[in-house]
Amino acid sequence: SRESTNAYLGSVPDMGATEVAGVRLSGVRAESPADKAGMKVGIIIVEFAGKPVKYLQRYSNALYAQKPGDVVDVVIVRAGERITMKVTLGRRGA
Repeated sequence: SRESTNAYLGSVPDMGATEVAGVRLSGVRAESPADKAGMKVGIIIVEFAGKPVKYLQRYSNALYAQKPGDVVDVVIVRAGERITMKVTLGRRGA
């Protein structure tokens, strides 16, 4: 559950991007795991830790199922190309 995890990626979802299958990022926190992995504004997360991401709630559930320090595969779409990134999750509030 959200209350029991501190896993942190540092992504800022675009809450208005309802026309895409996945979660488009409207921001990436500086020095966050997402930033260090090379994620940029506008990419679309379509899979997180082996779980398909079609909308924000699925993304949140996949993230909160992890622990800080876990290394996960994140599949993104950038300029129409699917790319898999390995990301080491951080600790929220650290």
